[in-house]
Amino acid sequence: MYEMIYCSLASSTINEDDISSILKKAREFNSKNRITGCLLYHKREFIQILEGERKAVRDLYETISKDKRHFNVLLLAEGDKDQNSFDNWSMAFHELNTSEVKDLSSELSIDNFITFSDAAKQPTFGMKLFWDFAKELLAKN
Repeated sequence: MYEMIYCSLASSTINEDDISSILKKAREFNSKNRITGCLLYHKREFIQILEGERKAVRDLYETISKDKRHFNVLLLAEGDKDQNSFDNWSMAFHELNTSEVKDLSSELSIDNFITFSDAAKQPTFGMKLFWDFAKELLAKN
């Protein structure tokens, strides 16, 4: 199992329909290519984890990084791991509200989730906490 984690900023023109379109296409593609993951969104900021076979994930990241609906794409971490974290989701999604960002910030002692992601250049215990928190949010929906 291989994972890549990146963050980016949404273009100023992105809207709810664009995000729905991204998710629909991602879920179809990921299901066909045995890729799983999670996309979090808050105030025009994205952070995403992709999991699957190394070549498939890297090829997908290459495509994603060229998408004009976002910019400042920053690879935060990549590497092999024993199992995927989002095996039940071809592409889980959650739009964080201000309260959830504050809860996450408090739990990780970080000002906001993108600041945390900028600091997480290597897979760490903090990164695991971050994605565990994301899974908890998804389970509530």
